Amino acid sequence: MMEYADIIKDNCENHSPVAWWPKFAFHYTDVTNAVSILSTGFLYSRVNAEKMNLMKNDNASRQVIDMTKTEAVANVRFYFRPLTPTQYYNEGFKHTALRYDNDENANVPVPVFFLFDIEKLLNIPEIKFSKFAQSGYGSSLCSGIKDFQKLDFDKIYSNGYVEEHEQIKYRHAELLYPNAFAIDNCLRAILCRNNIERTTLLNLLKENNKKAFYKYTRNPIIKVCREDMFKKNGLFVTECSYHDGKASISFSETYAKKKYTDSLMAKNGVDALNPVKARAEFEWIGSKGVLYRSNTEFELDYINTSSVVFNNLPKFKEAKKILVKLFLEDKLMCCAEQPLAEIELI
Repeated sequence: MMEYADIIKDNCENHSPVAWWPKFAFHYTDVTNAVSILSTGFLYSRVNAEKMNLMKNDNASRQVIDMTKTEAVANVRFYFRPLTPTQYYNEGFKHTALRYDNDENANVPVPVFFLFDIEKLLNIPEIKFSKFAQSGYGSSLCSGIKDFQKLDFDKIYSNGYVEEHEQIKYRHAELLYPNAFAIDNCLRAILCRNNIERTTLLNLLKENNKKAFYKYTRNPIIKVCREDMFKKNGLFVTECSYHDGKASISFSETYAKKKYTDSLMAKNGVDALNPVKARAEFEWIGSKGVLYRSNTEFELDYINTSSVVFNNLPKFKEAKKILVKLFLEDKLMCCAEQPLAEIELI
């Protein structure tokens, strides 16, 4: 009789265009939610996370959530792979006119992936899985090696454009665990889109839970993954630097972002995009705490965005470091801290 390990090995060799995907189960969320997950040590179902006020960013379309069966939202949910259709619509900050069904909640400004050992996960008795998405009206749940072997992994792990639109739903196949899942059971990696977003996750974690921060810096599983994980079709920060009273924040200008923007503008009948409301916050920190705070509100052109520069920022002799945060429509995009003796934000 085949074991889970045999099926996973076969998937890596014969059924996935990205050979390492089948080794893991993927949980996808915004950086603010990732901080809550690492601070508590648990992934909670949507029902429990909302009750405990742990969900800082909603991630998904409210319309889809409201349609989804209670059984699904009462479970912790994992995907078999990244680059799902949902990720196409909500990865990165998307202009409100470009979001799924014009739902402002369908937005994951700074995406973070938690990767779990799928073999260990599947051997937990409570784990169930589905042939395709549980969102909306969902699909039936299965369990055990025999049912797992019957899944259509060619469709689940398929990548790129497909003629048959019905096939896309298989890319949303899920694994489900009831109520709450202790992440240390089989967590293998936490993957960020670029260095500044990894920095943002670490700085937020240090700000919110120093114990968790030191735990995950001693065991360096928070990494950058540039390939086979992210769509990069929204707006995101690529660099943040400070020198001699001047701070500069640079943004993505990818072909994928242009293609997505053009496509959704045409689909939604939008001729122009209003500027995005933005806010930069600065804190000068000394040995006894925050010395001074300031913030600047401004507007950002969503389509033609390269960088913004803040000149003539004040200087304080007692300041040991400066903290810079950027928000787009109150969504945190960047949290960078720099010792003032250095040049680059860390």
